[in-house]
Amino acid sequence: MARQIANRLTSQWVEQVLNQFNSHTITEKEACGLLDIKRSQFYEIRKKWLKDQLKNREFTLSSSGQGQKRALNDDIQAFIHKELEYIREKAYYYRGKFNFAYLSEKIERKFGVSVHRNTIRRFALKERYYEGATVEKQKPCLRFEMDSIGALYQHDTSRHIWIPHSKRYHDLIMTKDDHSRRTIEYGLHESESAWLHLYHARRAAERYGMPLAYYVDRHSIFKFNLSNTCIHYTRRISEEEGKVQFKRALNSLDVAVLYANDAKSKGKIEKPFDYYQRRLPQECERYHIKTVKGAMPILEDLVGFYDNKRRHMETGEIPTERWNRAEREGRSKLRPIPQGLDLDAVFSLHFQRTVNNDGSFKFHSKIYKLGSFPGRKITIGFIPGTKLMAFKNEQKIWQYHFSGYR
Repeated sequence: MARQIANRLTSQWVEQVLNQFNSHTITEKEACGLLDIKRSQFYEIRKKWLKDQLKNREFTLSSSGQGQKRALNDDIQAFIHKELEYIREKAYYYRGKFNFAYLSEKIERKFGVSVHRNTIRRFALKERYYEGATVEKQKPCLRFEMDSIGALYQHDTSRHIWIPHSKRYHDLIMTKDDHSRRTIEYGLHESESAWLHLYHARRAAERYGMPLAYYVDRHSIFKFNLSNTCIHYTRRISEEEGKVQFKRALNSLDVAVLYANDAKSKGKIEKPFDYYQRRLPQECERYHIKTVKGAMPILEDLVGFYDNKRRHMETGEIPTERWNRAEREGRSKLRPIPQGLDLDAVFSLHFQRTVNNDGSFKFHSKIYKLGSFPGRKITIGFIPGTKLMAFKNEQKIWQYHFSGYR
């Protein structure tokens, strides 16, 4: 059970929830909801956490992902790819009917390695051979508050007619700290995209450090839903572009991503959107603003007032003062970015490509010369308008700057 949670959340986030439960700042129901587990499972994890504290050990959640990497070597992965491709595209009577238990048996017979059927199922889901994700049940709306800054960021987009003279919708992307209600990052854009969410997450990390978790909605930009379409850095919609770019980037920094069930669960971010919707459009109309560039100075003034002058109705404090008080009292969960970390690699759009026999690969209808790894799969990191990178086994092997080679 702990292994399953480790696949979704980070040990730091689980420990944060347990600390708040023990200090009676959140209820049992809220704690279970934040971890998305049942009551019995919650107390099982809490028991392990308390034992680790008594023995002065670091609290960790064991992850089945490490075992999967050891078991699924290149030969086994190639075998699974071949079997899954056959079931999905070549089988006649049993096309699309996956039997992961049987595939597990075939692997054991062929390679002498025991691989659990759920490991193969997760592999099939990740590689888009299989789309059998279960439908989640509706969960109750949770009201909670973190006791530290940087424990949880609320992040969302509001599509609204922010600039009336433009006669169209624009998207306001915003990130707020859950405890202080301070605005961490924001921007008004022509249209939201996966790239823009990565851009704002990077700016927030560079300015303040990394939080324990982000709280977002179930928009397909954050979590790919096969039943919905999604808008990314271009208007072309494809399954590849629906990959979970935002979650992948944050998880690589050990930041958990939590999903809200509805707008009511994101009240701390929805209320500021309502605040700005009642002010920014009126000011843009008053001063005949027609562009995002012209609206941004007005938005900056509004955010400055909201954070530095306005007393919050629920906390009774000015957000910046509440943030500063938490810092003075040592109630900060923000972590510095590791030295030497390639932020371009983390906060870029990642796509899979197979290198051609001549050492080249195709991306956005253009051919790029790599000169190595023919026939092998690589990861492409794309920063729109800036550069293209190629990775093999998480190591950068090539990059191209759109202004020329460097």
